[in-house]
Amino acid sequence: MKVKHDITFHPSWWYKNADIHFTQDFFDEPEYRMECDIKMRKTLYEHFGQYGLGEKNPQKRPLLGSDLLAAGYLYSQIMGCDIVYNEDNSPQVVCMDLDEDSIEDIELPNLDKNPVWSATQKQIDYLLDKYGYVETHINLMGIQNIALDLMGQELMVSYYTAPDEVDELLNKITELSINIGIIFKKLNSSVSGGVTAITNQTIPECYLTSNCSVEMISNDLYEKFLLKYDQKLADTFKSFGVHHCGQTMEHVVEGYSKIKGLTFAEVGAGSDMSKVRETLPNIHLNARYSPAKLADASENDIFTQVEALVKAGDNTNHAISISCVGIDGNVSDNQIINFLKACDAINL
Repeated sequence: MKVKHDITFHPSWWYKNADIHFTQDFFDEPEYRMECDIKMRKTLYEHFGQYGLGEKNPQKRPLLGSDLLAAGYLYSQIMGCDIVYNEDNSPQVVCMDLDEDSIEDIELPNLDKNPVWSATQKQIDYLLDKYGYVETHINLMGIQNIALDLMGQELMVSYYTAPDEVDELLNKITELSINIGIIFKKLNSSVSGGVTAITNQTIPECYLTSNCSVEMISNDLYEKFLLKYDQKLADTFKSFGVHHCGQTMEHVVEGYSKIKGLTFAEVGAGSDMSKVRETLPNIHLNARYSPAKLADASENDIFTQVEALVKAGDNTNHAISISCVGIDGNVSDNQIINFLKACDAINL
């Protein structure tokens, strides 16, 4: 049995190799995005088609977002953050830098009246009318990630100085996430490809929350403030996963193990995979291989490291996969091919 694997490129790679420009039009104009998507899948085939990537003659996909890059911004924009677009980068959220005295003023957005969501709904309606269905690959973001976009470092202080106010903010963000997630789920059962594309191959029905910033807090803080909201997402969407791209997932895995309905966990490069598997014995783990390491590692080191990651995360059901995400324009095709060959060489 071959291990399932995936690579995802940073926008700078697409800019360099496929002449894709990640201006606001890419995210707001469906037809332009679909034209770019065709070029992207064809470019994948031209570079790595012999390893099963891309398509020789790709056809249009009615996309909302993209599963060919990871770009989390929409939820924070709906909450009021400004967005900066760059040709060779993902949309950058401008932090609102709210202090704890302003938390209570933040309202749960009414999607029927929110201009950002109205523009998103307009895209949905256009795609449904023209193509009859929508592939939803919006990055679902995560509860604390969004809170940090609103408050910045003040959030970390406010956990201790204004816990009740922070709790209410996290609750509002969760309600927004649920409201949007329900809409996406009605469009398509598979909604997490914009967080990590490997879900398309492994557990496509999983709702995957982006817990990137949980790396910054202790397990105690996670369990006190965030666990109940991840649980609320899990209760709503049934099959639930956590994306933890931080390099020490083991420090908070005890908290993750308490989520009822957890089916998937993405384990950040550098994490102790054996410890994570020991604490999460029965769920699907996706091991992340570092794109920074990929740039310089020898072919032998890539084979050895990839095999070690997969073996450490394997279980009796072979619920393990591996991906390398965020590969930029400085990584050679040869290095990427070495990673793909290393994945193909593993037999579970």
